[in-house]
Amino acid sequence: MPESLTAVVFDIGNVLIRWDPRLLYRKLFTRVDMTVDEPKVDWFLANVCTTDWNVEQDRGRRIAEAEAEAIARHPDYGPQIRAFYGRFQEMIPGEIPETVAALRQAKAAGFPVHGLTNFGAETFPLTAQRFDFLRSFDTVVVSGDEGVIKPDPAIFHILTERAGIDPRRTAFIDDSAANIASAAELGFVTHHFCDQQAFTAWWQASGLPSG
Repeated sequence: MPESLTAVVFDIGNVLIRWDPRLLYRKLFTRVDMTVDEPKVDWFLANVCTTDWNVEQDRGRRIAEAEAEAIARHPDYGPQIRAFYGRFQEMIPGEIPETVAALRQAKAAGFPVHGLTNFGAETFPLTAQRFDFLRSFDTVVVSGDEGVIKPDPAIFHILTERAGIDPRRTAFIDDSAANIASAAELGFVTHHFCDQQAFTAWWQASGLPSG
């Protein structure tokens, strides 16, 4: 850990806010006895609205195009496919208290706080309306607006240039090991977010602003 960090960068999904598409699809795939059809949920997310399909929206593909592509593959699941973005906020149950508290502490101390997220250009503004702390970044780089996603170094370069930060004196927090590895290669001081208590201990040890 360097002697003095001068900025911090947060990922958003599953770092500041929880995101889990299963929360929505457990509502949509419910049997007549009101139990969740977990195998159908698993199948749908592995074959229809897949991780790779969603990543293309993070990369900038428009929702209308994504829905048309998925419906062409699985025409019997049109309503469920449209629900992915039509009911996107139901996949986000709330904030992660420890990281949000750290962000607020840093902001209150006047410490530069930035965001770097793989997020759709059409879904991020609606999500930021829900959570005020997503509107508090000094700089936020959203992959869907840039046409490039983490862990591509290019998106990190966009952030460093736009925010005017030195990676060697900037903390970067993300839940993806691949994103952490890319950031570390560029010189960022990284924390792989897996556990809230471990994060709090790391934050305090780093010398970042604490309440």
